[in-house]
Amino acid sequence: MKTISVLCLLAVLSGCFSETTYAPSLNLSYAVEPISLAEHVSGDWETLCVLGPYSDDVLAQEVLGFHWPLETNSSVWVNDGASLLIFIKNKSVQSYFEVSRRHYDFNYLDEQCINRDRAIFSRANGQVVVFTQL
Repeated sequence: MKTISVLCLLAVLSGCFSETTYAPSLNLSYAVEPISLAEHVSGDWETLCVLGPYSDDVLAQEVLGFHWPLETNSSVWVNDGASLLIFIKNKSVQSYFEVSRRHYDFNYLDEQCINRDRAIFSRANGQVVVFTQL
């Protein structure tokens, strides 16, 4: 009886702990501005979508236009220190990266999608906020 109680307790407790998944990181601190993401992110992606801190699966679906499990693939849904850059082609995620907000804060572009040819950024007036080059 005691063994069954211990096993039940362990089963309940194991459900209380979840392992946070981190997306690969993209370090842009070495890049020369303006930064063209087409030069720093390989692949045949067409669109960049930005999701900021506390984004979840529901918001990812609204922004991307299709289901993608953000909460399984990234820590941004519980982390305010990073933004998630998602690179898409034909309604399919080609790659994705977390970018630390310490160096480049993409939160300015939260919930926006940008064509590859416009995915060029700089810091504004020495601030960490980034903007798209026109």
